[in-house]
Amino acid sequence: MEELPDPQQHIHGLVIINEPNTWLINLMTREARHQVDGGPTFNCRLPIFLDGAMEPDSKSNSADDLVELEFGRELLWFTKKGAQSKTGPTLKGNKTQAYSVDVGDSKLFLFTNGTPEKPVALTRERGKEKDIYWYSDFENLPFDPRLFSKPEAVKIQD
Repeated sequence: MEELPDPQQHIHGLVIINEPNTWLINLMTREARHQVDGGPTFNCRLPIFLDGAMEPDSKSNSADDLVELEFGRELLWFTKKGAQSKTGPTLKGNKTQAYSVDVGDSKLFLFTNGTPEKPVALTRERGKEKDIYWYSDFENLPFDPRLFSKPEAVKIQD
């Protein structure tokens, strides 16, 4: 995870996680701290909506369903829920396909375009609230293990 540079604080943060190792790096000073997590290891998840998912007394399955909707797996989630592709609106000058699903008190819409389909926007309507996520770009990149390796050209403090 890389942060934007903060010249006033003289920090340009970069975090590299490769369980059990974590490197906290300041790219401006070329210094890093290394930490080792004693376990247990975990799988990284990137849920889009968390509300209710972390509540231990939650009696609703909708929170569990929503936490399964993750960045990078949007289309898979909608199709697993039985959403059918329909012609969607033109968004930012592009024709789209639209998928919709009702989960609990929420109505969710995914708008895609291209071949293969890529997300353009994701919306959630709940009561009078509406959340909209616009995707400026969406790519599936090949796995590069170098991105998760010990950083080079920095002074590391264990």
